[in-house]
Amino acid sequence: MKKIALYLLSVIALVLLIVIGLHLAWYFQKPRTLNIYILDKTVTQTDRIEHKSLVWLLNHFRIVGPDGKSYNHKTDYWGFFPIDVSHQLFDIKSIRLNEVDAYAAVYDAAYYADCYGVYSYEWYKNDSHISNSSKVYGGLNQNDYLLLKRMKELNKLIIGEYNMFSSPTNALIRTKTEELFNVTWTGWAGKYCPNLGSINNGKGPAEWMIKLFEKQHQKPWPKQGSGIILISNDGLIDVLEEGTDLINSRVKLIAEPTMPQRQNNPKETEFYGWFDIVLAGIGSEVHATFKLETTPAGDEKLKSFGLTNQFPAVVKGYSDKPCYYFAGDFAENNVSMATSKLKGGKTFNKLLHLNSPKSTFFNDFYLPLINNIISHYTEKQK
Repeated sequence: MKKIALYLLSVIALVLLIVIGLHLAWYFQKPRTLNIYILDKTVTQTDRIEHKSLVWLLNHFRIVGPDGKSYNHKTDYWGFFPIDVSHQLFDIKSIRLNEVDAYAAVYDAAYYADCYGVYSYEWYKNDSHISNSSKVYGGLNQNDYLLLKRMKELNKLIIGEYNMFSSPTNALIRTKTEELFNVTWTGWAGKYCPNLGSINNGKGPAEWMIKLFEKQHQKPWPKQGSGIILISNDGLIDVLEEGTDLINSRVKLIAEPTMPQRQNNPKETEFYGWFDIVLAGIGSEVHATFKLETTPAGDEKLKSFGLTNQFPAVVKGYSDKPCYYFAGDFAENNVSMATSKLKGGKTFNKLLHLNSPKSTFFNDFYLPLINNIISHYTEKQK
């Protein structure tokens, strides 16, 4: 027994030494200072999943705030702050109109992770499947837009991400923000669904989607197989089914030759989150593209909505400005924050989330994408 106990203690000591060594190797990397304004209005959980992976990679690459400290995903952002779900307590951190110019000057970069917001059933009852839930807080507002506009004028790095354009953002702010990023939203969004027949289990459709589909199409919702759910801001809904409309229902994300440091990104990966269908404006650069593997029937269905099976995923709005729009829910990934401050933490995080379909996207696409954008921006600021 003593030998076994001694062996176990030796193993534990060795593991601790390795972890300490990896942390020290991470710690002694030269930090880069970047004051980032992170906006997340869709925080229904204390885990802050909508921007957590962004903060993970900031920490991993030793990007620190102006105080020299690593970013904290629970405090270092603006937007909605859940305090006590059981007592319906929350806080909101937002900027006022008279503060826009000052904050635009102070911050080096802005990343709008999610502007959709929080609704009563999602927040109080942890149920996102109710369609008529009342808004607690959310939507891109005038001050959010003005901050981006001013930072763009100052040649600061700005990154916008799904969901900025759909309701509850009003039409005027949406149009102005589209012009700012040099993209046009078609009004449509979509998501891969691995099992169309699994209702309300996190992997299948929400009940309100099924009811809306059956009301509009006067036929039953598909009860089996995978597909892509398409929803418009006007309330239209349809489904592209694998085998009928799709050869393969998984959404492809393809890096274009225009993407900087493309050798560090895979040419193609799969994307499992929500996406916007946008059009890139004149003078913009499309760095990555979403592709749906449609059949002729699927092409016809998309055509009836004025859509095609390929559309921009990463758009650099202007060749001379660090202005990017990600037409997907890129920052929502499963990560373990403890691994962010280890040399080689990417590998450990990947091992801890092997069962997550988003793991490959995060490690092979999102992580190098953000690192490349920030590295390029900070180099130009020197």
